[in-house]
Amino acid sequence: MGATRLGALLLALFLPACVPSFSDFDAFGRDPEQAPRGYERFFSPYPHNFRYASKALGAPVRRGERSERYELRTGDCGGSDCGNPRYRAEIRLTSEREIGKVGTETWFGWSFYNSSIPSFTRRDSLRLVFGQWTMGGDASPAIRLIQLGTDEGNWKTCRPAICSGPEREAGDVVVQLEDLRRTFDWGEQENEGYVCRLFDMAANRGRWVDLVMQTNFSQTTDGYLRIWVNGSLKCDYAGPILSPRSLFEGNQPGHRRGIFSSYTTRWTETYGTRPKPTLVAYYDEFRIGATREDVDPRWIEAEGRAPLD
Repeated sequence: MGATRLGALLLALFLPACVPSFSDFDAFGRDPEQAPRGYERFFSPYPHNFRYASKALGAPVRRGERSERYELRTGDCGGSDCGNPRYRAEIRLTSEREIGKVGTETWFGWSFYNSSIPSFTRRDSLRLVFGQWTMGGDASPAIRLIQLGTDEGNWKTCRPAICSGPEREAGDVVVQLEDLRRTFDWGEQENEGYVCRLFDMAANRGRWVDLVMQTNFSQTTDGYLRIWVNGSLKCDYAGPILSPRSLFEGNQPGHRRGIFSSYTTRWTETYGTRPKPTLVAYYDEFRIGATREDVDPRWIEAEGRAPLD
C-alpha cells in the first residue's frame, strides 16, 4: 500500500464517519474539486459546491470508492445567479462530450443520495432542481427533475395526456417539461408541465435511489420520456419533449446535475432573512448510453461490471 493511500486510511480512523473530509483525495491521484471528464462547474465557485467523496472516510458511495458530493449553502452564487433569486452547486456538460442528437433515443442512468434535504411546502419551497436537460442559450430546460412543495401540483384533474406517471399519489420529486410549459403557457389543466411524480425526498433521506431515463428529445408527437426509480416505472409520457423554438439554440441537448435552487422568493417572503438550510446530496454511477444495459445501475451491478470511479 502506497504512503499516500495509507495516510488517508489512517486519517479515516480519527474522523467521524458522518463528516467526509476533503483532505484524503490525493489517494486517487486526482484533484478532488475537478469536475468529471466532459463537465465543468456552472456558476458554482466555492470548493464545497462540488467535491469527490471517499468511501474510505465514510462518505456515501453507491459502488466503487468515490461519489460526487454537492453542497449548497446560503449565499452560494456565481455569475448571473448573483442578484437573482437563485443559487446553485451544479456541473454542466461541455461541448467536448455529446449525449445524442435530437430525435435519437438516449438513455441515462445514475444513483442519487439525499443527505440533508428536507421537504418543503409551497410557501417556502426553494424550487430545488436535481438534474436538467436543455438546449442551451436562452432556451428553458426541456426536462428537469424538481422538488415541489408537498402541497403543490394538480395531480388529480390534470389532462391524462400530460400527467403520464403511474404514480399520482405521492412524491415531491417530479419531472417537469419546462420548455413546453413556457412555450405553450401550460396552466392548471396541464399541471404546469409536471408530468410525473418520481419519489419522495424526505422518505429517501439516507438511502440511495437508482434512476434510469429513456428519451429521444423530439419536438414532435413521436417523443417519449420514461423513467424508472429503483426498477419501477414511474414516468411514461408520450409527446413532444422540445418546443419548436428550442431547436434554434442548437441540435445537441446538454445536461446539468447537482443542487440548483431555481427560485428563492417564496422562502424570502415567508422567512425574510432567515438562513436557508445547508443542502447536501451525492450522485454516483452517472452514465449515458444507447441502451438500458449501458446505464442501469442495478443491471450493471448484477452483472458484476466495474463501477465508475
